Amino acid sequence: MHRSDDIANLFNRFGGSVESYREIEPSYDYIEDTMPVVSEVPVSAPPALSLAPQPAEPLSVIPSSSRVHSGSTPLSRLLGEIEQQRGGVSSVQSVEQGVPKPKAKVVVVVSAKGGVGKSTLAAALACAIKRSGGRTLALDLDPQNALCLHLGGSEDWPGLARSESAGEDWQPLIRNGFSGSRCLAYGVVGEPQRRSLEQRLENDRLWLVRHLAHLALDEQDTLVIDTPPGATVYLAQALEIADVVLGVTLADAAAYTSLNQLDRLLAPYLQRENPAQYKVVINQLDTSRQFSLDLCEVLKKRTGNQLLGVIRQDHFISEALAYDRNPLAHTPSTRGCQDVLDLTGSLCELLMYGTPESSLS
Repeated sequence: MHRSDDIANLFNRFGGSVESYREIEPSYDYIEDTMPVVSEVPVSAPPALSLAPQPAEPLSVIPSSSRVHSGSTPLSRLLGEIEQQRGGVSSVQSVEQGVPKPKAKVVVVVSAKGGVGKSTLAAALACAIKRSGGRTLALDLDPQNALCLHLGGSEDWPGLARSESAGEDWQPLIRNGFSGSRCLAYGVVGEPQRRSLEQRLENDRLWLVRHLAHLALDEQDTLVIDTPPGATVYLAQALEIADVVLGVTLADAAAYTSLNQLDRLLAPYLQRENPAQYKVVINQLDTSRQFSLDLCEVLKKRTGNQLLGVIRQDHFISEALAYDRNPLAHTPSTRGCQDVLDLTGSLCELLMYGTPESSLS
């Protein structure tokens, strides 16, 4: 049967006439594909992209600067590294790379947490240290600005936080404290100025070294630095030049945790080729409580030969600030004051010979 007969039969079945039949040109096959299907646009790529090879144009979206520096370090980064090296901010080894430490012996008083009597002890050490022919300077790097108060000063004393440049001379800022000590306060400053100073310290690890170079400290002098608790830019500056790091803790339940934190904090500095000596002081021991005595024994075993001394709780020391007095000038000495004097003797032995006399009973 011919194709025309099939078509005629089909039209007759549906009541149509074969005269209305027209052949569809082959060029119009699949013409319905050109109709837009809006619902399919978000979930599929346009037909031109899916049916044709990807063009080369997308490579041109890579910035020309990236193509220039591929395989090499950008010049801006290299210049930044040179600038950082010139400013001395590259690593904790900066002082050992040719920048001289102060001639004076440097004692840095640290703690992992506040409330352990750190500033009170730093002031007492500044009053008690008497090295032959030398002077003692107490330097406050704690924004609380409390060290000067323990040395008979006031908040009105000018402080290092107001210094505007790394080369500014601190000598005019130094004031006389108890027992022939001298004090360089942190000073009272607003939050913007404090943040500005801390940013400066963050960018220049040798900021403290440069300032101390103007103070003409000699071999017989002693510098006692009070630092804020925990990890701060002030602590990092002080540890760069420390001869002895004195960690202060209490005989309480948090002692183990705080000492572990302090160990981790100091580790990068104590692992240097010529590290500072690290010693621990158990402060404000309450001998009236058996728990405190037991925990003190535990701490002694925990610290071993790192323990420099134990200072018993002494209200005469804690009340000295309220009466604006030097507790170490009291005669006869109270038990806590005597402990501080014994600790100072051990510390001076450590500074002079590298080996302390034990101040423990």
